[in-house]
Amino acid sequence: MGAPATWRVAALALAMLIYGALGSPAPPGLRLQEILVFGGLILFIGWRAPLLLASGLALFSPARGVGSGDGRLAFRTASLVLVGLLWLGCLRGLWNGWGVTDMARDILPFLFLSLPVLLAPGLSRLSPARFTLLVDCAGWAGCALALRWWIGAGMAFSALGTAPLGEGKDYLLNSALVPFAGVWLCLRAVSRPGGNGPQPWRMGVPLFYGLGGLACLLALAATIHRAALGLSLLAILLGLWQVLARRPLFSLLLGGGLLVLVLVAGGPLAGVAGLVAAKTESVGLNNRVGEVLAVLDQVGRDPLAFLIGDGWGALVANPAVGYWRVSYTHSALSYFLLKVGLLGLAAMALYAGLLAARIARTASIHPALFLAAAPSLLIGCFLHTSFKYLCFSIILALVASSNELPFTREKMEHNLLT
Repeated sequence: MGAPATWRVAALALAMLIYGALGSPAPPGLRLQEILVFGGLILFIGWRAPLLLASGLALFSPARGVGSGDGRLAFRTASLVLVGLLWLGCLRGLWNGWGVTDMARDILPFLFLSLPVLLAPGLSRLSPARFTLLVDCAGWAGCALALRWWIGAGMAFSALGTAPLGEGKDYLLNSALVPFAGVWLCLRAVSRPGGNGPQPWRMGVPLFYGLGGLACLLALAATIHRAALGLSLLAILLGLWQVLARRPLFSLLLGGGLLVLVLVAGGPLAGVAGLVAAKTESVGLNNRVGEVLAVLDQVGRDPLAFLIGDGWGALVANPAVGYWRVSYTHSALSYFLLKVGLLGLAAMALYAGLLAARIARTASIHPALFLAAAPSLLIGCFLHTSFKYLCFSIILALVASSNELPFTREKMEHNLLT
């Protein structure tokens, strides 16, 4: 099959930008912006693959157009996991009498996790330029979320390092796209994304990327998102080491610029570090261990519950949120153990292992994209509910697809890092 048509690529790019400009990580319902985002995804994917995946027919179909080799294996495994756990969780939830609304809030995010194998066939056939365009769109979507938060916070840059700012009613900074954008846009800024155009363009574009990434990082710092900020900064340092090792003169200029930044903004930076230390001393790990113990206590009441969970829609008295009975936990492991038990957790581990193998290859083929995605993926899997968000699955799809792109590593680095 050939590369996706231009209008399909544009639909996916527009879907991501709409998500950043108008959407939210956990919307209150199905609004116009969500319909537009879902429409863009379907236009890129097509109608055949989702039907094969959701119906389970992918297990028996020749799977044309869904990748090759381990791509087909991942598609069939995803279909088995999706259909099996969807019905297992639904039947168990109905048996336990959970509300339809609570069940729907679990089922839709679960379906999002099929996006990596649905998007991968189209993404893997893109040219370097178009793939870069889509990754950039994901980055600018994250930047748009951060800018919307800054506007809602009254552009209170002066409060940086003095007191933590509020999350806002839509929790925009919880999106996996924000740390992704902070890392990706900063690495693009030091990798000369302006190309070989006119001199003003070549100088202005890196600055534009850098400011976008900085807006995301400052938003995370202002709200004391410790893990997202720390992992993002670490990823940027690792990326800078790779890029600047080949450009000694630029390394000196950048080092001088960072030194000036530290001298000028040393007070706020020290204030942020103090607030991070104070929050760590006050809340520690936000009772994440207690949350896992609460799930184990609930599903451990009998062997059946431990084996197949309490179903979609199940609630747990979560110590991480003051023992309110909520439908979520802050790690994928405890969440799937609660909903679909040990059996479902093993099935998800199989699916995650197949994706992890593809991501591991991306680390050597396209380190910049891997570094940008790593903070969001780690946080979503182990520390935060963002594994349930649409943006998490989009990032996972991008990083899991890049190892199949039809060009050499040298060409990839030329197109994506210069």
